[in-house]
Amino acid sequence: MRSTATIGAMASLAFALWPNAPAYADGTALPGTRPLGTGGAMRAAATGDAGPMLNPSGIMLIRAYTMEAAYQYGSRDSTHDAHVSLVDSTSGFNLGGALFYTFHSASPSSASQSGHLGGVSLSFPLGEVVFLGGTAKYMYLSTEVPGATDVKKKFTFDAGLTIRPAEFLSLAVVGCNLTNPETSFAPQSVGGGVSLSLVPGLLFLVDSVLERVSGDPTRSKAFYVMGGAEYLAKTMALRLGGGHDGLNQNGYLSGGLSAVSPTGALDFSMRQDITGDRKGTFVGVSGRLFVPTY
Repeated sequence: MRSTATIGAMASLAFALWPNAPAYADGTALPGTRPLGTGGAMRAAATGDAGPMLNPSGIMLIRAYTMEAAYQYGSRDSTHDAHVSLVDSTSGFNLGGALFYTFHSASPSSASQSGHLGGVSLSFPLGEVVFLGGTAKYMYLSTEVPGATDVKKKFTFDAGLTIRPAEFLSLAVVGCNLTNPETSFAPQSVGGGVSLSLVPGLLFLVDSVLERVSGDPTRSKAFYVMGGAEYLAKTMALRLGGGHDGLNQNGYLSGGLSAVSPTGALDFSMRQDITGDRKGTFVGVSGRLFVPTY
C-alpha cells in the first residue's frame, strides 16, 4: 500500500513540475496545407479541407467533391501530423459534409505525445448569403512523462457562420472545441475572418483567434493575428502570409505553392518563425483529388 501511494505521489509530482510542455504542443498549429501558406488565415474562405479544419460553414461556399491526404512536420516539438479528409458539397439536398481523421505525435520537453482526432462536419446555406456549419469530433491524446501517463478522451464540437454579402466579400466567425477538452491538441477558441477578392483569382485573407491556454498557470488566453493572400491560376496557386503566434509569442512568415490540374492538386507550404525565443519551422504537403460529379 505504501509503495503504491508513493508511486502515485511521484506521478502526480511529475505532471505538476512538467514545465508547460502541453501548452506548447505544435499540434495547435495544424490548419491544413493551404491555410498554412497564408499564415493560417482562411476562416472566411474555408472551402475543401479548410472547412472541417477551420470553419465548417465554408464547405458550401463552392460546389466540389474533394479527397485529401496531408502531412505536417513541426520542428519546435518534433511534431508529426498525418491527416486525411473527404469533403463533398455537391449533394442534391443542398447540404455539404466532410469526414476527417488526424494522427498526431510529438516530443515536447522530456515527454512524448500521441493522439487521434476524427469527426464529421455538416454545412448548409440559408439562401446565397448566410452559411451555417458544425463539426462533431472525438479526441484521444496520450501524454507520457517519466513515471506517469495522462490520457484524455473527449468528444467536442465546432460551430461556424459565414456571411457573403457580395461575391467578392466573405465574413466569418467560428468557435472551436466548445466543450473545452483542456488540451493544446484541441484548444477551445473563438475566431473570425475576412476574405476579399476584388480581382479574379486573387484572394486576400485576414483572421484573428482568441484561444484558451492549457498547461500554463501564468496565463489563461492567447491572441493570434494572421493574414495572407492566395493567387489562383489555371495550373498553379501561390500563397504568402504571416502573423503573430499568441501562444508562443512568435512572429512568422509563410508561403505555399500548388500544382493544379483538372483531376487534382499537389500542395506545399512552409511557415518560419522569425521572432521569439522558441522559433520553429512548419512544413506541410498534401495531395488533393477532385472527384467528378455527374
